[in-house]
Amino acid sequence: MSVGTDYAVMAAELAAGTLQPQGFSHRAHLGVAYEILSRHEVFEGMAIYARGLRQLTEAAGVPEEFNVAVTLAFLNLTAERMAAGGYQDTDAFLNGNADLLQPGVLGRYFSAGMLNSDLTRRVPVLVPQNAGSCTAALAGE
Repeated sequence: MSVGTDYAVMAAELAAGTLQPQGFSHRAHLGVAYEILSRHEVFEGMAIYARGLRQLTEAAGVPEEFNVAVTLAFLNLTAERMAAGGYQDTDAFLNGNADLLQPGVLGRYFSAGMLNSDLTRRVPVLVPQNAGSCTAALAGE
């Protein structure tokens, strides 16, 4: 585990609505997602994580930062990689999936306009970026 980072404790705090937003980095987001998904059935884990993250952004005074599609996309990628990988612990998962920690990783799946749209903040849009004009029209592109 990373020095000073207890993802299991952070996961419990996120689920309880007591996690403090300070220092909740992208790496911590993924570590907490791994912890929650490793302890719950996938849909239950996604609901726990998303509910906790929404509460966290509200408590931090930035509810507009919560993005349903981004949250579920990262949870889907995490669950998929967990199923394929057989990781011993959270740090092994994070170290084995460094691409998920890179800025712009979701650009493989969504256009920038779609990722930053009002639509993706509200609903889980899981459509490839070149799926067609209907998706572009919904995203306001």
